Amino acid sequence: MERTLACILLLSIVLLPSCKKDEDDPPAQTPVPTCGIAGARLQASFLSESFCPDLSLFADRAVVLTINGVSASGSTLTLELDSLDPGSYDMTEDANHVLFTNLTGAYESSDTSPATLVIASHDEGSNRIQGSFSGPLTNPLGGTPPTISGSFDMIYLE
Repeated sequence: MERTLACILLLSIVLLPSCKKDEDDPPAQTPVPTCGIAGARLQASFLSESFCPDLSLFADRAVVLTINGVSASGSTLTLELDSLDPGSYDMTEDANHVLFTNLTGAYESSDTSPATLVIASHDEGSNRIQGSFSGPLTNPLGGTPPTISGSFDMIYLE
């Protein structure tokens, strides 16, 4: 019995230091938050909300290029782009329309105070378009138009 107890004590002394955490271990890296991936990204800031679609995201080119995203918070963002060549364009009611909805209402681009669309690149061979948008969005109920700011990097279907 004494011999068994002595063996357990000896093993404990030898093995316990090997379980000790190294002092030089670097801290765990915190993952960088991302919104989507290259070719499937739509993000915006509007009314103190960071919009990132986590339920649905698609882009389809038919009459216009439609980019739409839906978030778990209930917000939606839809871009209906008529202008696809690289450059800067107005976003109005009738051309390059933007619509943002959330639990407080619906907001859209207008003719009186157009937002701005910038197409940074468009590769028709791979159906990939990248750009950004910013400016005021009006609410049908009136009031001071809040400003939206966002970007996209999408591969679309035809």
